[in-house]
Amino acid sequence: MYIHKETLTLTDPKTLVLSKPLPLAQGQRIEIIIRPADEDSELEALRDSIAARGITPADIDDAIRWARSPS
Repeated sequence: MYIHKETLTLTDPKTLVLSKPLPLAQGQRIEIIIRPADEDSELEALRDSIAARGITPADIDDAIRWARSPS
């Protein structure tokens, strides 16, 4: 499996220009997933905020179980 990750700034939303050619054959079928890069920074800020409050993954699991339990 080959995975290529690159961060680009769009100048034309219809065209992506990669920094180097991909080592793939012409006509080969590929899957492309596109997501804004800044979403990672928002998620990391949220994780940092949670960690700064001393909330652990176990605390989150407990809260989810509590919220899903019948009253």
